[in-house]
Amino acid sequence: MTSPALLLTFISGLTVAHYAAARPLEVDVLKEINALKAALEARDVPKVAFSARLAKDGVYGNFQDDITLTYNAVITNVGNAYNPTTGIFTAPVKGLYYFTYFAHGGRTGRIRLQLKKDGTMVADIHIHPSQTNSADNAGNAVFLELEQGNQVYLTLVANSAIWGQGFATTFSGVLLSKS
Repeated sequence: MTSPALLLTFISGLTVAHYAAARPLEVDVLKEINALKAALEARDVPKVAFSARLAKDGVYGNFQDDITLTYNAVITNVGNAYNPTTGIFTAPVKGLYYFTYFAHGGRTGRIRLQLKKDGTMVADIHIHPSQTNSADNAGNAVFLELEQGNQVYLTLVANSAIWGQGFATTFSGVLLSKS
């Protein structure tokens, strides 16, 4: 709880103790104090933001099955909600989040990445190889309302690949507001 919220809790407690037999005016004041306390607590939004990239150099993919990508080179992980070992972001609080992801093809052929929330696809990038373009790039972004504990991650779809070298293939997310 923040210092202003603690102060309002203290004042609220004193008001209740002093006006145990509250008259209508004091009841209104008490309601206003409690509403201010609730508003301050709702503003107490934790800092949650991450960005990560693939640490593996070169082509990554062309597997027979879909896999969860592990963006294991963490750029930032404020709040530690992203797990670089599993590649999964777990929402620490209920709120509105923003996610972005980008992929570089680097002559890998077909690129296909799906952003999933608890196993359900919510965004997709899909590029077919061409004879004239040797290095495709793709990206997508989405706002998601998440409950505490929801998981968000990227799936590399079977028989597709990405290029992992450098900083072109990334996954990022941030909490915008707490619900």
